[in-house]
Amino acid sequence: MARASQSFTCTACGATASKWAGRCDSCGEWNSLAEDLPGDGPAPVLQLKKKQAITLSSLATEEAEAPRIISGIAEFDRVCGGGLVPGSALLVGGDPGIGKSTLLLQATAALAARGVRAIYISGEESGAQVKLRA
Repeated sequence: MARASQSFTCTACGATASKWAGRCDSCGEWNSLAEDLPGDGPAPVLQLKKKQAITLSSLATEEAEAPRIISGIAEFDRVCGGGLVPGSALLVGGDPGIGKSTLLLQATAALAARGVRAIYISGEESGAQVKLRA
């Protein structure tokens, strides 16, 4: 269980500190830092700037649909909305062992074969593991 964060407030000037010290760094007063206990005083209120709400219909534009890059893997392109949008990132998730890495390596290879620059980034597999799968 995580330990609750502590904070200390100077009784002389009101400055706050994350740890206790014998002297307040702000005003220099000795033995003036008192621990703030959970539930002491009102909770801080976050002040937000007021924004004007807009309707979703006002967001409609007459721009053409973004161009898509076709990978050549029909089902992959269909699931991606007709292909990949240039400059976009694709995050794929799912249960272990269902073929996410294999599918994306195949898609990357298909894109590269068509002359499209593509990169495969994995946060879970080493370079050697990717090489074995390729």
